[in-house]
Amino acid sequence: MRKTVFYALLLFTIAISAQNKTKELNVILPQVNVYKHKTTINILHWGDTEVNEDISASVKINDQQHFKNIPPGNYSGITHLKGNEYAVVSDKSDTEGYYIFKIDFTDNGDIKNIQNKGWENIGGPNMDEEAIAYCPLTKNLYIGNEESSTIQEVTLKNETVRTQTIPDYKQLGEHNRIIESVCWDPYRKHFFTINESPLKGDSGYKLRLKELNDSLDEVHQYNYYMDAPQKKDSRPVNEHAHGVSELLSMNDGTLLVLEREFYVTSFKLGSWVVNKVYRIYPGYNGKQLITQWRTSLSLGSFNLANYEGMCEGPQTADGRHVIIFCADSQNQYKGVLKDWFRTITF
Repeated sequence: MRKTVFYALLLFTIAISAQNKTKELNVILPQVNVYKHKTTINILHWGDTEVNEDISASVKINDQQHFKNIPPGNYSGITHLKGNEYAVVSDKSDTEGYYIFKIDFTDNGDIKNIQNKGWENIGGPNMDEEAIAYCPLTKNLYIGNEESSTIQEVTLKNETVRTQTIPDYKQLGEHNRIIESVCWDPYRKHFFTINESPLKGDSGYKLRLKELNDSLDEVHQYNYYMDAPQKKDSRPVNEHAHGVSELLSMNDGTLLVLEREFYVTSFKLGSWVVNKVYRIYPGYNGKQLITQWRTSLSLGSFNLANYEGMCEGPQTADGRHVIIFCADSQNQYKGVLKDWFRTITF
């Protein structure tokens, strides 16, 4: 009996080692997408384009980092401005506005350093700023406000140009589950936004992805179906947040979608966050898994990170995309959580 158990454990260990070895080899080859037994089930059809439904084995996830000179915040959105400067919103800052962070990268797309260049004050009350996007055509910023279900256009001189309400988000949205994302799409020369969680009356896990023109008027609406939560319960949103927290245009007709599930236990220890990044083509079915990761809070690990912001950084020397993520630490909650940043490359 002991020999049987020993050999079973040995075979299990070998199997796990083999799996880990395969994963490591796949990560070393970030642009190679391989299926051992490829079938039509693995393929998404976006018009005449065929793509693999899962390329996560070929995507490199860089280690998350925090930087001492970054003020404690609730960083919920990030966008590229120029050079190595990025605008970052915090959803609980005292007033309406944004930080400018200088971000430097290594040759392989990892973050080397982040410096805070200061706060830009727009002047009004913070209406739960959850997203920010820069449009190079207008040279203006667009801020998504969850509390008011609005998108606000502001100049780089911090003057408000317009504020547009998203009517069905405002009428049917659940509190603190509405606007989390805004992105500028150079491919269509339009904006995109999406509600974080389903609106009242919408079935299942269907969200309303909206395409907006440069006046922020709706021109198209698409269905997006987020994954079912890993934890199914009826806890309030501040204890179990599940939905889409950001969008990003890839300038080829596709968008990246950042899904997030944040589960807070009664005693805080054991809390966890799962982030998934999908690629979609609005108007076509299916979503391509880019990558996913999990962070948690335990006695031996304080790496829990609620990633809410996403934007593109400079490409690597060999042409890979670099995607930047920023996390909401709830103002570095209780001195335990940190303002984490990380990148992925593919």
